Amino acid sequence: MSAAGHGGSPDPAPLDDAGRAELRRRRVMSMPRWYSPWLHLASTVGLGCGLAALSLTRLRGLQAWELAAIPLFFVFCNAVEWRAHRGLLHRRRRFLEAFYDRHTPVHHRVFVENDMAIRTPRELGFVLIPSYGIAGVFALTLPLALALGAAGQSNLASLFVATCMAYMVLYECLHLSYHLPPDSRIGRSRVVARLRRHHSAHHRPSLMRQWNFNVTFPLWDLVRGTYHRGGAADAATRDGRSGSALERLER
Repeated sequence: MSAAGHGGSPDPAPLDDAGRAELRRRRVMSMPRWYSPWLHLASTVGLGCGLAALSLTRLRGLQAWELAAIPLFFVFCNAVEWRAHRGLLHRRRRFLEAFYDRHTPVHHRVFVENDMAIRTPRELGFVLIPSYGIAGVFALTLPLALALGAAGQSNLASLFVATCMAYMVLYECLHLSYHLPPDSRIGRSRVVARLRRHHSAHHRPSLMRQWNFNVTFPLWDLVRGTYHRGGAADAATRDGRSGSALERLER
């Protein structure tokens, strides 16, 4: 793979089936004995839902125009998801290398476009975000929430935090659903199947640094021109165009 991470170092090369099997075996074996995938899932979803519910308890005299801000907050979250995925998970940033190292060398090498499903429950550790990630996002929402509160918009502040936390739960659940067996009850869902196709294309090594960065809904991929349509045949011709287009957008 020619794409480079921070400092010009190349991304880890894709693995063949045997190499991926060995990587996932070694990674599972390296997990602590006490690791519980179900507790991991419960901690992220539970913390996100709890913080969202706590924020909603602070609402007072809610008005319709305030509720109308929720879609705007959702779009904001979708844009931040796109930015974080593209800028942190696929590019090594100084002092933030852990985000890249957890995602690209492991998640993207274990799961590839035509083999996305986990083999055992412990492999949820390759898919789920750490529970402290939810707490970190909550902390990042606080400055804007406090600014809204200081401006006399306490309801908007609460709705903003609740929307961000609910979005994180949605991200976690949808991402997990893409990595469940496609013939499972959840995997057979038409909505999940459609979104899984979008995400699995991102797991093609030739596409992962330029296309399909939204994991939830590909709204910001459409806005930024990074929504990949079509199969592998047209990927090579489009990759070059996407690189130059994105560079122009980033200037």
